[in-house]
Amino acid sequence: MAILNNFVLLSTLAAFVIMVSLTTTIAVAQQNVTDPTKSEFIAIQHAESGSISEVNATNYLLELGSLSDKTILFSDRPDRIVISISTSNFVGNWTEGKDSFAENAPNAVLVVDDSEEQDTVIIELFNPVYDAKKKTLKYDVTPENATSIELPSEFGQSTLVIDGYKPPVLRPTLIDRVKHPTQY
Repeated sequence: MAILNNFVLLSTLAAFVIMVSLTTTIAVAQQNVTDPTKSEFIAIQHAESGSISEVNATNYLLELGSLSDKTILFSDRPDRIVISISTSNFVGNWTEGKDSFAENAPNAVLVVDDSEEQDTVIIELFNPVYDAKKKTLKYDVTPENATSIELPSEFGQSTLVIDGYKPPVLRPTLIDRVKHPTQY
């Protein structure tokens, strides 16, 4: 009987330790999820059409059409947070916070998936103008190293990948979905 009592006691203790461990892991995961403002994100914007036009020798106007109304954000290790926010919120935060995009223009990669080829160009983004009703987003852009942009003036499906987004505020009402690796 003593052996059985010891076994029950050890089993109960082991279950308790496992529960405390899981609770701690979940609490840490939730802590990361509830405070994403401490992370830096890559932002992804997807459009069904677009155009790029030369303004002068070093500046261009990029217009993305049939743009998704969501901008996807994800962070790297150790947090690995994925957030979907409205594109209006993303553009609205452009000038907000310390080290805002207005102060330090972000680098981006524009990936154009037209026909049989995939074209990419590295650019810096400035002055976003979002029209939610028309589903368009315009950026002033400068190509990397002030070279020219070798893209067709009009193109189809494209993805814009923007680095270094540090959200000044992500109120829970503005976040559509937050996931942490423990939630997959």
